[in-house]
Amino acid sequence: MSKNEKILIFVNASYVLAATMAAVFVNVYLYVFTKSLETMTAYSMIRFGLFPIGFYFGGMLSRKLKLSGSIATGLSIIILGMFYLLFLNEAIAENTLLVFAVALFFGIGEGIYWCSIVVLNLLSSTKESRARYLSLMGVMNSVSSIIAPLAANWIIVNSISDVAGYLRIFQVVIFIYAITAFLSLNVAVVTPKAKYTLKDKFNLKKDPQWAYVMNSHFLFGFRESATLVLAGLLVYNATGGKGGLYSQLLAIFAVISILTFYLAGKVISRKNRMKSYRYASFLVFTSTVVLVLVPNLYGAIYYGLMNAIATPFYANPFSIIMMNAMQDYVKNESILGRTIVKEVAINAGRVMGMGLILLFALFLPKDLFLPVAVITASTFALILTGYATIYHNRRDRIKAQTRVNG
Repeated sequence: MSKNEKILIFVNASYVLAATMAAVFVNVYLYVFTKSLETMTAYSMIRFGLFPIGFYFGGMLSRKLKLSGSIATGLSIIILGMFYLLFLNEAIAENTLLVFAVALFFGIGEGIYWCSIVVLNLLSSTKESRARYLSLMGVMNSVSSIIAPLAANWIIVNSISDVAGYLRIFQVVIFIYAITAFLSLNVAVVTPKAKYTLKDKFNLKKDPQWAYVMNSHFLFGFRESATLVLAGLLVYNATGGKGGLYSQLLAIFAVISILTFYLAGKVISRKNRMKSYRYASFLVFTSTVVLVLVPNLYGAIYYGLMNAIATPFYANPFSIIMMNAMQDYVKNESILGRTIVKEVAINAGRVMGMGLILLFALFLPKDLFLPVAVITASTFALILTGYATIYHNRRDRIKAQTRVNG
């Protein structure tokens, strides 16, 4: 494994450590004041809707500051968002519109960060090393996911209230983001300097492989709309709103994730990748469905277990397939253009899924909208792997026919 891959594993892990402590608790912290799933969904729509803009700026900054400099810039904007949230404190309860101002910082900052880290992950790994690289990254990210809730739980337990604990968590997160920014400066990868185009990348008729990448990201994003917005809050409610119990459950599930990510690295191969992808997508689908239909501790435990067991076998094949497809374009063009445009696809899926959740909230009874919204969004995990199966079977038939005719 190269030096860049090792550094990037730690960069990803430190980011996950901070993000795991922050992301869920930012949502919960805001939810405590807004008391509205609809407001939180709108917040997430704005945040993820700004990701492509962040990617656009990330592409521009990468050519001027290098990819590592772009990462540091994105993290700095996120830190500013954390300071802004600390400054607002309970003012959010008096004016919930301030929630959307918070989304501006996180949407742009995270977009810039992810543009750079996605390109670095692609350029630093190869098709031969990618499976091991992603699996080891998954293990380290899971370790971070263990440390994060345990640390968060310790902070909450030793605070006068959950809200006071969340404020202390944010302060720790700011420090970890600063360390992540410093680590990223040590990555030595040649930044793509060539000019790139965006408009032509939205034409999906000329290149079936690129259409597959874009459509897959859209479907993946649509399914994520349920997990990004509702799942964390549903688990929080299922545990009775107890921050300590919530953190302990996250730590247990993260331990299981370490084992399954390690196992996925050993088991998944080119021959069984699609089978793993399909079976795991079904388990991922059932996890959110059970959580919303059984809104108590048992549902939360099932959700956490199935996610911990299935996600490595669902997310790793998706990442490997998509990164391998993107690798085919690296030699002939700057990969920044396609990286930005595919981000439009995944976030279009997320925003459309969240918009559908809002429509269900407006037009369906309160006791019905959550089950319908979560089940609808979760179904897209099955649609994604079904679409992938059709595409790969068709591609393999064409390749086989070409060999016969050749």
